Amino acid sequence: MTSKAEIESLENSCNNVLSLPRIRFVGVLDNMGNKIAGGFKEGITSYLEDKEDRMMYVQLTFEYLMRKDFDKKLGPIDYIVSQRQKIVLISIPTRNYLVLISADREANVQDIIREVNKAFTMLPDIRP
Repeated sequence: MTSKAEIESLENSCNNVLSLPRIRFVGVLDNMGNKIAGGFKEGITSYLEDKEDRMMYVQLTFEYLMRKDFDKKLGPIDYIVSQRQKIVLISIPTRNYLVLISADREANVQDIIREVNKAFTMLPDIRP
C-alpha cells in the first residue's frame, strides 16, 4: 500500500511534468493498473470516457508486465512509446509503478523522458 506521503510526492512530480509544454496527462499506475497519482493538465480532457481511461491503464500495465518476460535475455525496458494519430503515449516503468504520459503528437519524446526522470528521482530506480 502506498503511503499518503509517497502519494503526495508522486503528485508533486506529476505536476512538475504537467507544467511542461505539450504534456496532456501524467499518471502513476500501480501494478494492477490503478491510477494512484496524477491526472490531466488543467483545461485538457481525455479523448476517452472515464471507463475507457481505466481500461487503458489496466491494459498498458499488463502489456508492460507481459513484456518483462523477455528482460533476462533482452534487458529491462527503459520505456515504451505508442505514437497515435492524436497523441503519443509514453510508459516509463519503475520498480513499483508505471509512469504514464500522454502528450501532443509533435512532442519530443526524448525530452519528455529526460524531464520525467528528473521529476521522479524519489523513486529508487529512476535515473535523472
